[in-house]
Amino acid sequence: MSFDPKEHPTEEWIAGLRARYPTERYVDRALTRKLRTRTDKAYQPQTAENIAERLREFLEKEIRGPFSVSNISALTGGASKEQFSFHLRWQDADGSARSERLVLRITPGASAAETHRLREFQLMGALQGALPVPSPRWIDPEGAIFGQPCLICSFCEGVTKPSGEAVSGMRTSFGPDYRKALAPQFIRHLANLANVDWRKHDLSAFDAPQQGTREGVIQQLNWWERVWAEDSVAAEPLLTLVGHWLRDNAPTVDQVSIVHGDYRAGNFLFSPTTLQISAILDWELAFLGDRHADLAYVIDPLFSEHSETGETLVCGLCTRDVFLDEYARCSGLPVDPERLRYYEILMGWRNSVIALGGGSRCAVGQTSHQDIMFAWLVPGVAPICLGALRKLVKDLF
Repeated sequence: MSFDPKEHPTEEWIAGLRARYPTERYVDRALTRKLRTRTDKAYQPQTAENIAERLREFLEKEIRGPFSVSNISALTGGASKEQFSFHLRWQDADGSARSERLVLRITPGASAAETHRLREFQLMGALQGALPVPSPRWIDPEGAIFGQPCLICSFCEGVTKPSGEAVSGMRTSFGPDYRKALAPQFIRHLANLANVDWRKHDLSAFDAPQQGTREGVIQQLNWWERVWAEDSVAAEPLLTLVGHWLRDNAPTVDQVSIVHGDYRAGNFLFSPTTLQISAILDWELAFLGDRHADLAYVIDPLFSEHSETGETLVCGLCTRDVFLDEYARCSGLPVDPERLRYYEILMGWRNSVIALGGGSRCAVGQTSHQDIMFAWLVPGVAPICLGALRKLVKDLF
């Protein structure tokens, strides 16, 4: 039987990938760690008992004085991270009693999109007061206590979809009343994100590209081309061809902004009574780059739904034209059709890499707590991603 470096990565092979696809430092750390911990053994999900023991050990290093942990329970969702909520009681330095419900996010053995917890942690801290995001509390970026990197943040109340509504694939259906209330907030928060002055915050886990250069785009291409080289289980010529086109036609970044990277329905919480968005979630794919990447992601057909009259609604919330027009009005920033077109192709290509690359490898290797989900992702979502990508590039080649 021949040796497959993807199954048993050697340091020489890893070094070659790092040299061929130079990207951000902490992206490189996350991807390199993934390869160095890749094994033939199926991943064993964390248990509540194991979590309780290690959580107390972790908090002993962070909290001075007595504390208690209770009500540990696994949270649903979290396709790429294992998540547990728990209740923490402790005393402040002045002796005041405090009590809070918190969330523990743990990196599993592998995920479809490997990311670094410190980037997520720093970004949530930077966005406090600017957008509704969970408040970061503590972090174990190297997995010293849990064996896997993790962070702890505040618990946010809310739901991801209307009661009784089904989620079809990556899509969420919202009725007219929900759309009227949620769409303006959804757009406004994204518009505010593009205008956050990220330079005022500690984002040392990010490598900011130079404005007016192609540097940030090339970093993104190197990130996902490396993922494809590491994780693909079968050749897909379309992804190779589109990857070359993206590199040859990479635009400059006109304004360096925080890009969420996964901004869509399903990644925000809202109150089912007030219909106010209470939290924007899942910042792990965020980067510093071109705001058009987020716009392109929102309008991706993968997340679109149809209204009662048959209109196509981006993220099930509003039409494409309304979304883009309102974004430009709220942000005060122009939407460049050429840049948007480029990022539609880039994000469609990236989605395909994630589904066919990381998703396939997780399913084959049983390296995640979500084996069933990944077994569905590859045959269910990947063809949609590839089909949408083919439509986007049909006139390019």
